[in-house]
Amino acid sequence: MKIVVCVKQVPDTKGGVKFNPDGTLDRSAMLAIMNPDDKAGLEAALRLKDQYGAEVTVVTMGLPKAEEVLREAMTGRALPAVPEEVLSLPGVHYGIFTNGAVVRDFGKNTWVSESCLSWEETIRVIEVLRRHPVIYDMYVSEGGVSETRLLAQLEEYGIPERECAYIRATRRAVTDMVEYLREKKCLVQKMNLNFKDRESKQAVRAKLEAMPEVLVTSSLPWNLELNAAGITKGSGLRNLCQYLGIEAEETMAFGDGENDWPMLEAAGIGVAMENGAPFLKERADRIAASNREEGVAEAIRQWVLI
Repeated sequence: MKIVVCVKQVPDTKGGVKFNPDGTLDRSAMLAIMNPDDKAGLEAALRLKDQYGAEVTVVTMGLPKAEEVLREAMTGRALPAVPEEVLSLPGVHYGIFTNGAVVRDFGKNTWVSESCLSWEETIRVIEVLRRHPVIYDMYVSEGGVSETRLLAQLEEYGIPERECAYIRATRRAVTDMVEYLREKKCLVQKMNLNFKDRESKQAVRAKLEAMPEVLVTSSLPWNLELNAAGITKGSGLRNLCQYLGIEAEETMAFGDGENDWPMLEAAGIGVAMENGAPFLKERADRIAASNREEGVAEAIRQWVLI
């Protein structure tokens, strides 16, 4: 099977729309991103690649700057769906995924560490969630899993259309997650929860934080993320350092949200992005330019490659 995905670079309107005097868009004054709908299509194609061994080709057109979307097509995915092209890049040897639940040695094709919720613990969490207005999914070793009924409600929870398309393209839909867990008896790396309002989020968070087997964090105003107790991006970093025989103080980590703080705290240099959460910027050792300004690359050039 061969799949061709056509993608286009479009202006990012989140920072405002700029116009030329003649009324046309001033593209030079705006950042460019991959068309979100094209990105959702790419995710769907890569899932087919994983499932059927298909060959995926990404095509774009435009000025030389449009090559950026081809590079973007090779980044930003969770471990089960990371393209082989990314894993084979020189210098990509290890990965920390799902908030530190799993650490992978790509060269040896082995797990460095795997710290997950058991299927029984996850069922107890779901039993709590089913009593509240919340939609949720989970990551297992094969990828994301959610229920058909929950995937049908994404728009009701205020999730942007392009994000809905992405979620549906990257989740396996099952009728009942509890029955799925009882049948598969699989470990769960992480759960994602999305809420309509702050009150529901706070109520559910209080109940989940009372469960000693669960660690609750958040990366967005409307979400919660669940891992096994004690598992954070910081623990994942420490596990990788132990595996490599180096000290955590010899590392530098970047983050922008609540769930990044344990990693920044564990690293020798913890760097918050300029567009990150205010409390993270207050605690970080240093602040880098925003991700839209290639802040990570610039920080590495400035503080590492010296």
